[in-house]
Amino acid sequence: MPHIAPLTIEEAQEAKGDIAWLASATGFTANSMLTLSRRPEIAKAVLGLIRAVVRNPDGTVDAPLRWMVAHVTSLSNGCSYCSAHTFKNGADNGVPQNKLDEIWSFETSELFSDAERAALRVALSGGQCPSYASPEDMTELRRHFNEEQIVEIGAVIALFGFNNRWNALMETEIEPEVTEFLSKNKYRGASEDATD
Repeated sequence: MPHIAPLTIEEAQEAKGDIAWLASATGFTANSMLTLSRRPEIAKAVLGLIRAVVRNPDGTVDAPLRWMVAHVTSLSNGCSYCSAHTFKNGADNGVPQNKLDEIWSFETSELFSDAERAALRVALSGGQCPSYASPEDMTELRRHFNEEQIVEIGAVIALFGFNNRWNALMETEIEPEVTEFLSKNKYRGASEDATD
């Protein structure tokens, strides 16, 4: 049970248009945004970041990699809500199912390129705590990505740092549409992955 109940979409009037935009991209209305809508200026600011960082068609990093970075960040933080969402959004945005299934094996799986490994390594360490991303990891990231791309990867990690903390703190309830998708796609939750 969430600590703060989400508003209805009708009650979230000031952020309603932004929430509807996100729902058109995901296929459901996010409880996290309905809860944040108790402070509409915060909901709108977070939705603006989502639009600029992970839902930007002009991004410098391919959408599948952005969603894998978001997923690893969320898994490393143990956020069940965000890891469920990033799993679904990854699948909806071009991440092959076999990569999602082996995301914790990115260091050794042949499915992942060296560039993906570098980005996911930084997502894993930097997602837990920014200072955990080692200078060596950042050097390896620079071998594969330009500065604009590194800024975008960092922005994905930072955005989900906020989202992970917000949703874990509030115990945001995962929407039925996401739960149904997870049950059909062999999803292992953040708490299961974190204990492996």
